[in-house]
Amino acid sequence: MLVKDIMVKDLFTVDKDDFVSYAIELMTKKRVSRLLVVDKGKLVGVITEKDIVDRLGSSKMKSLPASGVHVSGVMSDNPLTVAPQTDIVDAAKMMIDKHISSLPVIENGELVGVITKSTMTRLCLHIDNIFVGQVMTKSPITTTPFDRIVNVRRIMLERNISSLPVVEGGQLVGMVTEGQIALYLAQFRDNVPGKHQEERIRHVDVNEIMQKAPPKLHPDKKVSYAADLMRKERVKSLPVINYEERLNGILTKTDLTRLVANKFTV
Repeated sequence: MLVKDIMVKDLFTVDKDDFVSYAIELMTKKRVSRLLVVDKGKLVGVITEKDIVDRLGSSKMKSLPASGVHVSGVMSDNPLTVAPQTDIVDAAKMMIDKHISSLPVIENGELVGVITKSTMTRLCLHIDNIFVGQVMTKSPITTTPFDRIVNVRRIMLERNISSLPVVEGGQLVGMVTEGQIALYLAQFRDNVPGKHQEERIRHVDVNEIMQKAPPKLHPDKKVSYAADLMRKERVKSLPVINYEERLNGILTKTDLTRLVANKFTV
């Protein structure tokens, strides 16, 4: 199968001179975690939830509001791209090896599509001979409702992960994601006076932004079921629990992309 067979052609883009607040608004409205950045119709970068978490959480921003920061100051420029004729397995391997979540598709110098880890997840909708427990990430990093989001942000950036299960008393109580943190940081930057930001952000707990009662899986569910649940819930990860409601692992779109890269073998 080739990239052209499954690439997304309905593209969500922003201009490099748009403000980050607009980019976040568009991401939230379209329920996507990245946008392609263009300048005069040409691809110049990608802006992701991770980029926003990284930049807006940095002291280098010096309390600038998200409504005053241009996309060009936050985006990742010179993104890796693929051609429509690229084999999908090779594209999946590139995503895993380079730790990226999307690949714009370029043909004759023009942007014609994009493939993402969501695209890879859709390829797993008919995989009925592999189970969640075989491909999930075991012993995932977790947080608690009372951890500070500044700590969670640091862990996500250092470990290159986008979701953390929230555990209390050995029980799963929620999920916290890059998207939630990105949205919170943007609103925080816009609504809190600059002189108070540094002190107040240190005291924001995970409990304030986490998703409570997230959808979850058991390890004996088929990968096809998991991929469909991710699609329906529009989430990047699902906590995996045992029948005592204790966390066993986490299944992410990265795990499913790795399955594609391995030609659907474990």
